[in-house]
Order: sequence, then structure tokens, then C-alpha cells
Amino acid sequence: SDYLEKVSVTTPDADLNRMLSICNPRQCFITFNWSRYLSLYQLGNGTRELGYRDSSQDVMGILDRDPKSGKELIIKLLNVQKRNGSALHQFNPLTMIGGKGDSVEQEDRPKYYSDDHLWAVIAVCAYIKETGDLGFLKKSVPFYEKDKKGKPLEKGTVLAHVERAIEFTKGDVGRHGLPLLGYADWNDTVNLRTGAESMFSACLYGKVLLEMIELAEHRKDRNAIKKFTGYYKKMKDAFNKHGWDGKWYRGYFDCDGSPLGSKKNKEGKIYITSQSWAVIAGFAPPDRADSALDSVYAMLNTSKGIKLSTPGFNIYDPAKGGITTYPPGAKENGGIFLHTNPWVMIAETLRGNGKRAYKYYAQINPVSKNDSIDEFECEPYVYPQNILGDEHPQFGLARNSWLSGTASWAYQAATKYILGVQPSYSGLRIDPCIP
Repeated sequence: SDYLEKVSVTTPDADLNRMLSICNPRQCFITFNWSRYLSLYQLGNGTRELGYRDSSQDVMGILDRDPKSGKELIIKLLNVQKRNGSALHQFNPLTMIGGKGDSVEQEDRPKYYSDDHLWAVIAVCAYIKETGDLGFLKKSVPFYEKDKKGKPLEKGTVLAHVERAIEFTKGDVGRHGLPLLGYADWNDTVNLRTGAESMFSACLYGKVLLEMIELAEHRKDRNAIKKFTGYYKKMKDAFNKHGWDGKWYRGYFDCDGSPLGSKKNKEGKIYITSQSWAVIAGFAPPDRADSALDSVYAMLNTSKGIKLSTPGFNIYDPAKGGITTYPPGAKENGGIFLHTNPWVMIAETLRGNGKRAYKYYAQINPVSKNDSIDEFECEPYVYPQNILGDEHPQFGLARNSWLSGTASWAYQAATKYILGVQPSYSGLRIDPCIP
């Protein structure tokens, strides 16, 4: 009760009210505690641990209710960051031993993920906006590497950790000046050959830089403002020069420079992540932002949620990776991967489209699935990880409920962007975008 009563939502939509007041924050709390570590779908015991990117996003779903616990988890995450600024993909919360995730399974692919380390920067900024605890930036936290006696080889302030994360991505770019994919970006299943570039990681890096510029302005750090503004402009220019495909943004460049997520591709013509995050990062000019989001609505939206990509891959292709191991319409291969849906809601509110943002929210609200439970099959009060898409014969079937990043992002999209209650360094900003 103490946790839930911190925020109460009352709107004309009863389903939205009960989700935001009770069910969604409860799921955020469970996901914050367990990440993807142990559930009815995952075995724990070393096969899955707390995910670095996962927990960095999960923590943002509980900061308005329990910032103290959020701070403790953020410190744990920074303990798993390496001295070069990158991060381990996952870690055991009891031993604090980190792991490289699925990247160890392929010898010829990179052993890091291009997005992991960047998520923690956004989490740090979100915590400070919620609490005003600028002193947190001065806290000393060790980096991951240890000597033979198990003592950290180096420590740094929280500010040094987030700056080193930025510098890693700045120096880790490919032929187009875009971040190298590593083993994967947020989409774990796109595992291209070494040298591939990620449009999503470019956008995430851009959003991180916007956060750091805003923080530097609040701290009146002119040198940081100048430096990060320069980094931002350089990546924005590269993103728009090489990424635009005519009506939407491409998703990736393979190691040979060929695009994925392009009209040139027979399968996987468009990926949701590039379109939403191009807007979130402020990279997309207004005309391209609207065109990209309209392409999402026309090509990816269904009555049961927005698909991650389309069309699905029909045959296993080791050069593309895990995405091709699923049948079309399942999971990342053209499925409705719910984690990405709130990102489109946020992008639509940033363009002032409250009607469409609310439509996207309502069509994946689990409460609305109560009358179609034989099709949905998951609890009608928590978000699942994915729903089978319209290319699959079981369109509408949900799986992997509870421990999904959807919980945090759906909560943030609804409270901060649709209802518009946003913590900032100077107080609460009220800026709703509603039908």
C-alpha cells in the first residue's frame, strides 16, 4: 500500500486507471527485483542473470515510488561497467560476477553489446531528476576489472562512469560513422558479422547526449555542454546522411555496407526501433519524423499491437543471426514485441499526436484482453514480453508475462508523456498529450 499510494491516476478510461494505479506499478516492482533472472520461463542458475540493459530500464519504472532502492540498483550496475566504458551484458546479483551473454556462443562475433552501457546513463539522469540528488554524481564506484586478490583496479565517480560510457560509443563506430553493432543492440537476435553498424544504438547515443547536455546546463558546466553538443551534431548528421531510406529510417548496415530495414530488402524491410528512437533522440527533422511514424502505423501496426519488423524471415540465415530462427510473426521475427510499443507512444507524443499515442496504449493494455483470454492466454493484468503477430497462425497469443521491459516503458509512456507528469532538474513539468 505504501508503494502503490504514491501515485494515483484518474481519467475517463477505467482500464488505464487500474493499470497505472495498481497493476502496472506492481509489475514494475516485480521486474525491478527480478529483471529476467528467474521466472516460469527462465531457469536462473547462470543461464540468465540480471541484465545490464534490462535493469537500467526497469529501475526507471520505480523511481517515482522508491528512489532509494533504485539508487542501490544503479550502483550495482555501474559496478559491472568495464574501464573502457562498455558493460557486461548480465551479472549475478549475489556474487556480482558479470557475464557476456549469448555473445560467447559465436567465436567470430564481438563479445559486447553496443547498447548496454548507454542505458545506465539514462537511469542515472532519471534518478537525479526525480530526487534532485546531484551529490550522487560524486559518489565513487569501482569499475569491474579486479586484480588477483579481487580488488578493483580502478574506481571513478558516477559522473566519470557515465562519461566513459559515452566515450566508448564515440570511439566505436564503423564506415558510416555510426556505432558498431557489437554482438547485438537492444534487439538481441540481430547478430550480424563484425563491422556491422546499428541505427538504434546511434539514436540511443543521441538521447544519452541530450540527457548529458541537459544535466550540464543545470550544472552550468560550459565545457561539457560544448563537448556533448559537438558529439551530438556529428552523430545526428551521420544518422540522417546514411540512414534515411525514403519513407523511414534503415535499421542496420551489415559489415559490407549493405542496409537492413530498407525497401531494398525482401524480408525485414522496416524495424520499429529506428523510427521511434529517431524522434526520441531528436535526430529526425519534422518531415522525416512524421513520415517514419506514419510508416510504422501503415506497415507495422495491428489490432493487437505494433510489430517489431516486417516482413518476417522465412528461413534460417546464419549471417543475420537469431532473428531468423523464429517463424514469421514470432518473437523478434515480425512478432509484436511489446517492449518497443511504448517507444512509439513516446515518439507520437513528442510530435503532438495524442490520439495515436493513446490508441497504441489502449490496444496493448492487458486489461482489454480479459474477454479474449482463450486467445491471449496470459494474465490480463500484466504485460507479456511478446504477442504473436499477424504473419503467424496464432495471431494474438501472448508469452513471457511479468518479467518484461514493457512494464517500465508502458508506465513511463503513460505517466510522463501521455499524462505528461515529467520530473526535471528544476521541478515537475506538466505537459500532457492526450486525445
